[in-house]
Amino acid sequence: MRRIVVLPLVATVLICTATLHAAGQNDASSVAEIKTEVLKFEDERNAAILKHDTATLDRMYADEITWTMSNGDLLNKSQVLANIGSGNQLLSSISHHERTLHVYGDTVVLTATSSSTERYRGNNITVPRRFTNVYVKRNGQWQLIVHTVTPLAGYDASSLPPAQTK
Repeated sequence: MRRIVVLPLVATVLICTATLHAAGQNDASSVAEIKTEVLKFEDERNAAILKHDTATLDRMYADEITWTMSNGDLLNKSQVLANIGSGNQLLSSISHHERTLHVYGDTVVLTATSSSTERYRGNNITVPRRFTNVYVKRNGQWQLIVHTVTPLAGYDASSLPPAQTK
């Protein structure tokens, strides 16, 4: 009688363990897939910035995006697109390093360093920076919802333009 009870119990435990293990592998592969998608999205976004392609960026940026420049300027979507479209914010090269992604379901946080060359409001910015981007997936499409940049510690940030006063 004991064997009859123990055998199904052991089988159930083994099946549950195998299922959890497989689910863990699916989660890991899903996270890796999401990271690949977001990195591709980020590369496409950077290409659009270099081309001043505001139509593509309009689709890629959430309507409620919060964009914080390295000098502290806080911009909304229309301001970001206007800056890029007018050449007020002009990137001539984009080079990102140390990219780290954290996946939280349909939200991804990317942190990286940038040694990009940028001209903002008439001032050249060559100070190495760290940035954080937050992406959300809506209706099957990734969108950038937060972009924040800060100069890396230990570098002279005097080349940064002063923040705009309101």
